[in-house]
Formats: sequence, C-alpha cells, structure tokens
Amino acid sequence: MRRYWNFIYEPKLVAVERAVFWILLWAGTALIFLASRSYFFGSEPHEFLIERPHLTMHSWWRYSLYVHVISGCLCLASSLLQYSKIFLKRYVKVHKSLGYVYVLSLLIAVIPTGLILSNVAKGGWISQVGFHAMNVSVLVCVILGMRAIFQKRVQEHQAWMTRSFALITSAITFRTLQVIFHQFHVPYEIVYPTCVWLSIIVNVWVAEYYLYKSKTNTNKTI
Repeated sequence: MRRYWNFIYEPKLVAVERAVFWILLWAGTALIFLASRSYFFGSEPHEFLIERPHLTMHSWWRYSLYVHVISGCLCLASSLLQYSKIFLKRYVKVHKSLGYVYVLSLLIAVIPTGLILSNVAKGGWISQVGFHAMNVSVLVCVILGMRAIFQKRVQEHQAWMTRSFALITSAITFRTLQVIFHQFHVPYEIVYPTCVWLSIIVNVWVAEYYLYKSKTNTNKTI
C-alpha cells in the first residue's frame, strides 16, 4: 500500500511543491520590486524613510539603504531562474554568469550594507542581532558554496547556495509575516523582532526540507 501511495501520489506532491515554490518566489520578488520603487520614484517618500527621520539626515545611512535596496533587487533577480532544471541544462553559461552576479552583489553590496544597517535596525537589539546573524550566515554559506564549486563538488555547492538563497529570500517572508501579524493587531514592538527571527527560521527550515527531499529523490533513482 505504501509503495502504491508513493508511486501514485508522490510525483503529484512534488509537482505541487514546485508550483508553490515558483509562485511564491516570483510573486514575492515582484512585491519586493514594487515596494522598492517608492525609495526612488514617486511624490511621497517611502514609509520606511518617514519612520526614521533621525537617520535620514545622515548620508551614510541613506546611501547604505539605497545601495542595499538596489543590490538586493539585483540579487533576487539574478536568482529567479537558478533553480530551473531546464534552464540549468540548456543555458549553463548563463547560469554561471547569473551565479557570479548573485555572489558579487552579495559580497560587494548586500552584506556590507546589511551589516551597517543592522546596527541601527528597528526592533532593538533582538532585531539587530537577528539581522547580523543573517548577514554573517549568508557570507559563510556563499564562501563555502564557492569553495565547493571550485573544488568540483557540485552537490555541496548547490546545498550551500540554496541555504544562502533561503536566507536572502527571508526578506520576502519577513514582510509577509508582518502583514499577517498586523491582522491580529499585535503590538509593533513585538511584531518586528518576532518576524525577523521567524522569517529566518522558516526559510532555513524550508531550505533544509528541500535539500532533504532532493537527496531522498536522488537516492531513490540510484
């Protein structure tokens, strides 16, 4: 019975999981892009800038924020097709080029500005520690992932880059959780740090689940 279940239903479950993954990824990225537009366009300043008037007067904070937003969008855009098996097989050179864009945007801009902004992040020290932990974790994952591919350990490379991708896309989960918590009228001083840590935990769990399922499916085909 269990073998019958696996044969009939597991492929359908995998297909549904992939569909949900792609829908959430593209929809979340689109929302991030739309939300980021008001940092640079529009008659009214972005809500985040309005909330932090004591920091907007400092050029180091404004420039760090703008670079972080632009490089973060570039990072997300370069990773949209990296998990497509068809794309990976047909366009290997493009995959590598996008991978370099992803890594360089992280190392040169996203992580450095992220560390700067984390020092004065909203939500107090709990949020600040969470953002710092995320930035350092992304850096470690990227370094280990690049070392693995240079040593021709492809599966290890994919695993570490998947973890870095999960941490980067926690920005999407973070904003989604904020909207959900807001519906229950939870105090903002509780919502912000909770969403910071919860978004990291959720995305890391999803990444590890994905890696576990990938490893299991690979073992079944051997």
